[in-house]
Amino acid sequence: MLLFSAVVSAQVEKASWLFGGSSNLEFDASTEKMKSGSTTNEVSKYTDFDFRPQVGYFVIDKLPVGIFMDISLDKQKMSQSEDEYTWTSFVLGPFARYYITNLDGFMPFAQVSAGIGAGKNSYTYSGNTSDSKYTTFSFGIGIGGTYFVTENVGFDLLIGYKGDQEKYKNESPERSETEETTYKYGGIGLNLGIIVSLGK
Repeated sequence: MLLFSAVVSAQVEKASWLFGGSSNLEFDASTEKMKSGSTTNEVSKYTDFDFRPQVGYFVIDKLPVGIFMDISLDKQKMSQSEDEYTWTSFVLGPFARYYITNLDGFMPFAQVSAGIGAGKNSYTYSGNTSDSKYTTFSFGIGIGGTYFVTENVGFDLLIGYKGDQEKYKNESPERSETEETTYKYGGIGLNLGIIVSLGK
């Protein structure tokens, strides 16, 4: 912060472009272990990755609107067998962000977004694989800030509420193709990212 203490004039004028990429801090590569007495065994390995690129256009000063993508990849593999769980999802939709003011290079903002997409869950057990596909609707609202270290590049922080609704159609041969189940999720999340803003 001291290194970039000079006032920065960020590119947030009408007809500028905004490019960004963020993660909700869910990247993880870990191992689950179980201890019984003096014996410790590895139970499973788990990897998790979430990434959210976006591009926007300033329709007026300090107000970019555009498109975001939300990509999520998750995998859990059991160590004592070939059992494996995988989850993949992709969401696409519009977003709008309003930069409230410029505080010497730090610009607080409010943002809303909504998107639709699809995903797939796979479970492999004893050599057999069962797949469940679903469609999803996602929406979010939050506040945050961008600290522009130069005129064009800034670090992004967003905290807000995200809700998801997933509708599954089970493709297992033991159940009907027409059977559907809907799940709803919601909670507060934190996203960190990098923003690039280009002038007219």
